[in-house]
Amino acid sequence: MPFLRLFFVFFAFLAFSVCGGDERPPTLLQTRDLRITSIDGTHGETLVLELALTPRQRQQGLMHRQLMPEDAGMLFRFERQEAGGFWMEETFIPLTIAYLDEDGTVLELRDGKPLDRTILTPAQPYRNTLEVNQGWFERHQLGVGAKLTLPPNLPAAR
Repeated sequence: MPFLRLFFVFFAFLAFSVCGGDERPPTLLQTRDLRITSIDGTHGETLVLELALTPRQRQQGLMHRQLMPEDAGMLFRFERQEAGGFWMEETFIPLTIAYLDEDGTVLELRDGKPLDRTILTPAQPYRNTLEVNQGWFERHQLGVGAKLTLPPNLPAAR
């Protein structure tokens, strides 16, 4: 009987190790190198980011958080262009979602209400998204057409 119990413990550990590899929370990017610049290049802002690189991290996003610093955000990286939307279920922070082109250009901004199940789908495909506190783009006089300059060593989506 002890052998059988040991087998089940080992099997559970193995299953967790294999299946749980994508359970990590979003990764804090230790840089302030993400720069968002206005269309005309006259001004810009810098953000500290968390990265959502895996399907599980992208699904979790900023859910269950009660606040986020003004100079912070979460960048969702995808392996290819996407067309689906985001929703705010279990997200307590009012957010602005910036849908980004391959080169980091802001294609569209959508505001999400806390705990709302409305799917915020952009009108065109996007490659990445950036979530910031709602109104951040307006407060910094940035909007559609602004460009994100990503650090060269930024990890890819997986």
